[in-house]
Amino acid sequence: MNVLLIQIDGKLPNLALMRIAAHHRECGDHVELRHGSDFGGLFDEQFDRVYASTIFERSRPLASKVLDSYPGAIIGGTGWDLMRRLEDIGITAGTMDYSIYPDYRQSIGFAMRGCRLRCPFCVVPAKEGRARANGTIAEIWRGQPSPREIVLLDNDFFGNPEWRERLAELRAGRFKVCFTQGINGRILTPEQAEGIASVDYRDSRMAERRLYTAWDSVSDEARFFAGLELLCRNGVRPRHLLVYMLIGYVPGETHADRDYRRRKLREFGALPYPMPYHRTAELVGFQRWVVGAYDKRVTWKDWRAANYEPRRLGKRQPRAMDECNAELSEGC
Repeated sequence: MNVLLIQIDGKLPNLALMRIAAHHRECGDHVELRHGSDFGGLFDEQFDRVYASTIFERSRPLASKVLDSYPGAIIGGTGWDLMRRLEDIGITAGTMDYSIYPDYRQSIGFAMRGCRLRCPFCVVPAKEGRARANGTIAEIWRGQPSPREIVLLDNDFFGNPEWRERLAELRAGRFKVCFTQGINGRILTPEQAEGIASVDYRDSRMAERRLYTAWDSVSDEARFFAGLELLCRNGVRPRHLLVYMLIGYVPGETHADRDYRRRKLREFGALPYPMPYHRTAELVGFQRWVVGAYDKRVTWKDWRAANYEPRRLGKRQPRAMDECNAELSEGC
C-alpha cells in the first residue's frame, strides 16, 4: 500500500502522523510525508491511503483542498475535528516513527494530558479533558544515540500529579527540556518555581535558555507577576521568560489595553510575544512591532504611520532583532 501523510501546518513533528507512519510501516506499506507548504506536486500522484493533520482553523481551506484531490482522505487535528481520535481509524499502537522527520534530533511527547483550567478561548479541556499523567521522561526519550533533549507538549505541566517525578527524571538524566506550551505563572507555587528553575530549560531548538508562559488578562497582573518573581528568586533570569500575550480577544480592547501589558513585561525584562486572536492588520502589526523589538525604538504612532512595515520607517532605522524565537509564531 502506498500511503501519503500531509502535515498541513505546525513546525514541530506531528505525533499523530508519526503514529500512523509506524502503523503502516509495520504492515509493510510505503509511507511518504509531505508538508502543506509544499504546494508543488502535492496532489499529482495516486495514493492508496491519504492522511492529513491540521492544528489551526485558518488552515481549513488547505485541508478542504486535500479532500477535493483525495476524496477518501482521513483528516484530523485540532483545526479540523476536536473529537476524532486515532483509535477511531484503527491506529491503536503508541509507537512513533521518527524516520519521517530525519533531521529532527529531539525526543518529543506528552508527560501529561488535559488541563486544570477552562479558559474560554482554549480547546484543550474539550479535546483532552481533565489534567492527568501520561508518560515518563524515559518513555518519551528515544534513547541512545539520540541526544538528551526533550520537547514536552504538555499544556499544563504542573497539572500533572506526577510533576515532581518528571522534574526529578530530567535532573537525574541531565536532560535539556523545552516546555513548548508554557507554564502557568498565575498559579505557580514556591516549590514549583524552585523545581522548574532546577532543570535545564530551553527553547524548542535547545539553543537558548527559555521558559514560556502567558499573560492574557490585565486582571491577572498581581498573581502573574508574583509567579515571575518566584521564578527569578530561584535563579531564572527575566530575559529567559517569553510571555505570550493574547490580544484582540476581549471585546472593546484598545491599543492602550494591550500596550499596558507590553510595557509592563518590557520593564520586568521579559520578552513579550503578542498572539492575535483575530488576524487583523492592526493586531498583526502590533505583534510584528513587539516581536521584532521595534517597540524599543519606534513609537506606535510612527509604526502605524508606516503601515506596520519596517522598510517604510526610513533608512536610519536598524533591522529587527530576532530576540523572541519567531519560529514559534506558528505555535506547537
